[in-house]
Amino acid sequence: MVNPFFKNHGPFKLVDILKDLNLNHIEINKDLFINDIKDLKNSQSNEITFFHSQKYKSVANNTKATFCLTTEILKKELPKNCKPIIVDNVLVSTSIITAKFYPDSIEDSFDDTVQEIDQTKFNDFVKYGKNVLIGENVINWFKLFYRT
Repeated sequence: MVNPFFKNHGPFKLVDILKDLNLNHIEINKDLFINDIKDLKNSQSNEITFFHSQKYKSVANNTKATFCLTTEILKKELPKNCKPIIVDNVLVSTSIITAKFYPDSIEDSFDDTVQEIDQTKFNDFVKYGKNVLIGENVINWFKLFYRT
């Protein structure tokens, strides 16, 4: 599934990803390209995922990712097709790689094109709460997919 919010800037060589994590010593095919980072359930071959908690054990057992950021303790739960990349902090490492693939996702500046929703054409189509703003690039997904 394509990420509808942010552009993927990959693929990246595994060696470059490992360098960003300060893991230059790992012996893996570093010339391999990694296409994306995804959760355990949705990841595919040539993608990297992350496994940080025992409560995701059943999902981890079935991941299709080629690589997984994880801990020494959790690595035994991964299937043979998924090579563990052992890190000290899985979530911090995941955020570093996510920022590499999706650098626009870390931008937190205010969109000055926004309007109060009740002043837009979406007012009649969307149920909303207080303090909802609509930017200029918003489209009516419901109309787009259902052609109403």
